[in-house]
Amino acid sequence: NQISRPKLLLHICCAPDLVVPLLDLKNYFQLYLYWYNPNIQPYSEYQKRYKEYIKLLNLEKGDYKLVDSEWNVVEKFEDKMFNTYDKEEFFDKLYEYRHIVNYSCENKNELLRDFAQMEEKNSPRCDICYYMRLLEPALVAKKLWIKYFTTTLLISPKKSVEKLDKYGKLVASQTQIKYLTFDFRKNNWFKRASEYTTQHSIRRQNYCGCAWSIR
Repeated sequence: NQISRPKLLLHICCAPDLVVPLLDLKNYFQLYLYWYNPNIQPYSEYQKRYKEYIKLLNLEKGDYKLVDSEWNVVEKFEDKMFNTYDKEEFFDKLYEYRHIVNYSCENKNELLRDFAQMEEKNSPRCDICYYMRLLEPALVAKKLWIKYFTTTLLISPKKSVEKLDKYGKLVASQTQIKYLTFDFRKNNWFKRASEYTTQHSIRRQNYCGCAWSIR
């Protein structure tokens, strides 16, 4: 019974990473899907990834609800979602949440110069990105009276599950919305997602999202 299942706000990072969570979690939760990715650069890449997300939703219609950029539950997403893209939002929030990694600097430009020199994966800038992309869905869940939240970032081999869980728990303590972690990487998750995306010609991106990760 769909109505008796608990509500879960699911943060969406991209279509390929949504496949397994969508197919599996809809059996246990009332899913509320929320796309939030200000880190994706450039804008043309953001458009491509968003279109693949819409393509997946059209393939898997049914047991889920959609939340738009203004935190409203809606029937369907429109192309107007592209207009919510703000190329400065990611950089502004890296600066706003710099305390997460105990980073001190004189101004945003100094922070961005330092972050641009970081070559390693899962650097401090990634920590802040994890935090901002978990905080936003938790706040959405709070507004919509949804008790739980999680993210499709958990399935990506490019992400640190340990750090996601760390910041998920931090956000949960700040918002009083429960963070759920899932081991999406077991049970042939990558094989299942790859077969699905190949079968339905869903594009798979080859870098995490921000301009720095392209390197």
